[in-house]
Amino acid sequence: MSDTKPKPIKAFVIRDFTDAGTEERFTAESTPELEKGRFDNFKAAGLVRLPTAEEAKAKPAA
Repeated sequence: MSDTKPKPIKAFVIRDFTDAGTEERFTAESTPELEKGRFDNFKAAGLVRLPTAEEAKAKPAA
């Protein structure tokens, strides 16, 4: 068993939203790094997607 944490996933935020569970706000077109489970949940809700290479470099998470 490994003690290493999984690498976070860089996400592209499609539109502004607030995470109902944590009250964390996300701004459209930002590229936050998220844990896989959070990324998967937000993606399923249509809130984030994987960024293009250009998007990943353009605007870091606030």
